[in-house]
Amino acid sequence: MALLQVSDLTVSYGRVTALSGLSLTLEEGQIFTVLGANGAGKSTLLRAILGAVPARAGSVAFAGADVTRMPPHERVARGIVLVPEGRRILISLTVEENLRLGAHLRNDQPAIRREMDAIYDRFSNLAQRRHMLASCLSGGEQQMLAIGRAMMARPRLMMLDEPSLGLAPLFVSKVFDLIRELNRDGLSVLLVEQNAGKALAVAHRATVLELGRATMTGDPKLLAADPRLQEAYLGEGAKAPAA
Repeated sequence: MALLQVSDLTVSYGRVTALSGLSLTLEEGQIFTVLGANGAGKSTLLRAILGAVPARAGSVAFAGADVTRMPPHERVARGIVLVPEGRRILISLTVEENLRLGAHLRNDQPAIRREMDAIYDRFSNLAQRRHMLASCLSGGEQQMLAIGRAMMARPRLMMLDEPSLGLAPLFVSKVFDLIRELNRDGLSVLLVEQNAGKALAVAHRATVLELGRATMTGDPKLLAADPRLQEAYLGEGAKAPAA
């Protein structure tokens, strides 16, 4: 069943067209990876799905409902959340205060408390620092906090914008392990990521954007084996990801 359906989406910033007639379908339970160079329109796609930038043309449907004209908070309430590039946690607030921000549209306090405790169980470093300012966290810990904050919104679809950017290799591996784990728990994921090899390795489906258009879409193993994608994103001699 299609959870997310983007149809002929066009987004412009003034006279500059960032997305041009873009279509994609994300099935329930999938990890869908979006690759592309800087300026290809990847972040714009995520922001348009969230409603942070308006569509000039086309439509976005989520769980069978047209959300194209809905404001972002209504889309979040329906289950769409974005973990933005650069994490954008509030470093002047504590870890726990940041997590509570993710649940700002909810009022079921006992469930919020249970889910926050579950996040602390999953992220022991955050549990140890729950009353510390988020500015005290490492980059990798801040990324885990950003994902935890998104989880507090009870998403059906989590969109991740460059989650491994600027992280040490150990935390990069932890991020991708976490994406797999969340997906096994039933979460659908739309992933924009610079690390093409790892992104394709976790994906069920993938697309490549160039100047706001999808130029390649399909099975990530087949895409990873394509010489054009290898040269552009994976480096010479790269191989398709393992199952």
